[in-house]
Amino acid sequence: MKYDFAAERSAYNVLKKIFADGAYSSIELDRALANAKREAHGKITALVYGVLEKSVRLDYIISRLADHVKTSVAVLLKMGAYELLYGNEPDYAVVERYVSFAKDRMHGIHGFVNAVLRKVRGVEVPDGGNSAESLSLRFSQPKWVISHFIEDFGIDKTVSIFKSEPCRLTHVRNNSRKLDKEAFARKLDKINIGSEILRSNYGYYATHSMLSGLKSDEFTAQSLASCHAVNIYAKGLFGEIDVLDMCAAPGGKSVYLQELLPLAHITACDVHPHRVGLIRSYAARMNANLVIVENDATKFRKEWESKYGLVICDVPCSGSGLAVVSPDVVLFKSEEDVSALTELQYKILSTAARYVKVGGEIAYSTCSMYVCENEDIVNRFSAEHENFEIVNCDYPFGNNAGDMIRLFPDTDGCDGFFIAKLRRLK
Repeated sequence: MKYDFAAERSAYNVLKKIFADGAYSSIELDRALANAKREAHGKITALVYGVLEKSVRLDYIISRLADHVKTSVAVLLKMGAYELLYGNEPDYAVVERYVSFAKDRMHGIHGFVNAVLRKVRGVEVPDGGNSAESLSLRFSQPKWVISHFIEDFGIDKTVSIFKSEPCRLTHVRNNSRKLDKEAFARKLDKINIGSEILRSNYGYYATHSMLSGLKSDEFTAQSLASCHAVNIYAKGLFGEIDVLDMCAAPGGKSVYLQELLPLAHITACDVHPHRVGLIRSYAARMNANLVIVENDATKFRKEWESKYGLVICDVPCSGSGLAVVSPDVVLFKSEEDVSALTELQYKILSTAARYVKVGGEIAYSTCSMYVCENEDIVNRFSAEHENFEIVNCDYPFGNNAGDMIRLFPDTDGCDGFFIAKLRRLK
């Protein structure tokens, strides 16, 4: 039988770039979907996200059947194993298709692929307990990540977080410079005739085909957690306030903040030239008036001392808040990476303290769930800087613990996120 491997080939290419090159799943998947026939979109998306979600578990199964498998072959085996265990085709059909794919794609491995895939269902996975190892296999997360969550939140909350079902649609919001929320809703309704549009507090969840019917300057893709964060940044602020966004790339938070605070003068920075370019492109597309600067957030600039009413420190982080919806974010990180990040985060926050004026605020945020990147950083800063106080954010969403805001995937329907605000007293 002759197979059309278009969907499998696209998914394979995306997954290979992720596992071999550390590419971002969202970028590679969007690129693949743009070049694929619409009828293949569902299959490609399901395979990519499915294999990523189950990667740790699939690795365990494959490791029990074969040693030292090359990445290019491992990706193919993961795809086949995923379809065997979580698909709805007969086993013989899945095995036959992936053996044929191996013949078509790679030389001399189809017999090996056949032998491994036929044994996949026979591998017993010890995932029935509440140990970090068992939960790692149950939720297909690195063991050290599960251990971190258990230490910070306990077993019950860890299980609740990883049992949550992420929304796979793209969260978008209107560009208020072009059209208001009502006009945007009407436009989406017209594009999406006959189907109900899933709404959020600040936007909508859209399919790839829905977005193709919009003009690029009418909307932007921005996660719900990010929208929450910007609304917390802006809370209580107004007028011609000077704002410094120290780690702004790709620019979404700065652009949105200017929509919420139209009189604000916002300077958006990043340390890398290509990421500064991303901010410029984003701002141009959204018709936002930002001052865009290449800057190292860890190094003090005298001309910015005590200048800003708001300094945003949306610092580089582990991305563990994305572990449910984008598991590849944590797959390639280590505990050592997190430790190094906490030192960087504190250095950026300490530099920010020199830029905010008396009465002004620092907004510290991460898309991490780990306490060591969040409360520990803020509490250490507060203890070492008596001229700052933690501000009660008083926000209607999320978990308000000690005046700091946490967003959880299981209770807030968005990525894990953390926001705290600090006010300079003197």
